[in-house]
This record gives sequence, C-alpha cells and structure tokens, in this order.
Amino acid sequence: MMRATCQFNRMNEAIRHLVGRFPAAGLLVSLLLVTLVSLVSGQSPTKEESYAVFVSQRNGSSQLFVLDLNSRQISQLTDTGRGHYDPMAATGGSSLVFSSRQGAGFELYRADLGMAWRSRRPGLVGVNRLTVNVMDEVSPSLTADGSTVVFHSGLGIETMSSTGSNRRVVLPKTERAIDISPIVSPDGKMVAFISNRGDVENGRYDVWLLSRETSELRQLTRGAEALGGLSWSGDSKRIAFTTTATSTRLMGIGLAEVEGSTFRILTEQNDSNPSLSARAIECCLSLRGMEIRKYTCST
Repeated sequence: MMRATCQFNRMNEAIRHLVGRFPAAGLLVSLLLVTLVSLVSGQSPTKEESYAVFVSQRNGSSQLFVLDLNSRQISQLTDTGRGHYDPMAATGGSSLVFSSRQGAGFELYRADLGMAWRSRRPGLVGVNRLTVNVMDEVSPSLTADGSTVVFHSGLGIETMSSTGSNRRVVLPKTERAIDISPIVSPDGKMVAFISNRGDVENGRYDVWLLSRETSELRQLTRGAEALGGLSWSGDSKRIAFTTTATSTRLMGIGLAEVEGSTFRILTEQNDSNPSLSARAIECCLSLRGMEIRKYTCST
C-alpha cells in the first residue's frame, strides 16, 4: 500500500491540485518555502524575518497561509473560495508565485508578501495574473532576482518573465517520458525536475537537470526513486528531494551534489518536502506532522 501511495504522489506531484488532496491534514498540507527575507509591501518596511508559506484546507478549500517561524503566528493569505497551490518564492526577495484554480483549469499568479500597517500581519499585495488560457499551468518557481518564472504546462516545461511575457517552451512534452516539478536554481542557470526518461519502461523517477544556457539535459541521480519536493541550496550546488530509496521504504529526504552523480539519504522516517536554507547550505528543514524538524546535511 505504501509503495502504491508513493507512486501516486510521484506521478501527480505537478498536478496534485487536480484532485484537491494532500498527504496530510490540518496544518501540514505542503511546505514549499522556508525563508523569505526583507519583507516589504510598499506599505510598511519590516525587519528581516523567516516565514514558511504553505497550503492548507483547514477552512475548507485549499488556501495559502504563512507561518512565522519565530513567533509561530499563522496568517491566511488567500480567501477567494478557489483553490490555491504551489507557492514558491524568489530566494533573493519577497516575490511569490503560485497556481490557482480558475474555472476548469489552473493559472499562474505573482504577488509580493508584505506587512499590513494596522494588523501587522503579512498579506499578499500587487497580485498579478500571469497566464490566461484553457491549458493548466502549475508548479511555478522563480529565479533569485524574481525576473523569470519556470513552470510546467501541457506543452512541457516552460519559462516566462515575471510579468507573464516572453513565454517559451524549454523542454517539450514527449509521448512517453513524464517530466514534472521543475524548479530553477538560485543562479538561474539550471532547472531541476523529476523525470522517468532515464527508465521509461520501469517508470523509475530520478532528478534531472536542464541547462538554460545550452539546453543540455543531464540525469543527476540514478535509483533515487524521487517523488518530488525539490529544493536548491542557496549556492546552486546541492538539491534536496523526497525519496523512497530508503532502508525503511518510507519516504525520506535525499541530497544530491550537482557536480556529482550520487546522492545520500538524510532521513527515512516518512519525511518529505525538504527546503534547503537559502543562507546555510549545511542545514535543511522538513515539515513532518505538526512540527518543523532541522537536519544536518553535512553528516
């Protein structure tokens, strides 16, 4: 049963919002961001803080929330009655992209995370819709400077500017291979994604890299049984991911070196969705159940 569940999660990492379900209830539905620095809204400058933006169905439909990692205060960011998913922020600022259900499909949005004058609670400002069509666009990520969005669509893996212009397919969809969960490196040079193109016959998924400069494809891991949850280190040298290539056969956190071809297992107690610190690459965070746990990536 566990193996079947993991296969389902992997195949649907990029389109999990189509069924409106997540692997955990309550507070934890998805942790996709650990650090947002220098929060500004155009309304009130704030001191540097650490936040986690996540998706929750605690009030019915899937909405975006933010957790202050210092005070543990939780604030709701969206409340439109429509599903909101896939929050991802630029590592160098407060820009945020996410997907939202619009009618029968999903579109991409960009906004900034700011602080309200009176409530002193964070909220979304300057929300801008980036895509308008009948095709689903999901799993967005931003370059560190917030200028470019990388995402998954029915055409494959695409890029566009943070204003929604200059849309371009960088890895076309194929008939057999499944490429999902793209995430751009902080330096903007590479896109990591999960794919079975290395072993289509057996449906084995690994971490792959796409060079934005040369369009060269490279298989980073082999036998990683990757499920998704990709996260780059701040220096673009390491990638953390969710894996079932563990001794327990439960989900765990894997870590791969971009310059190498091997990976190692950091945790294996049903942990998932890691996020490497933008500042300290030796640590990573995993949301497990209701608590946030820190693991050392150097051991």
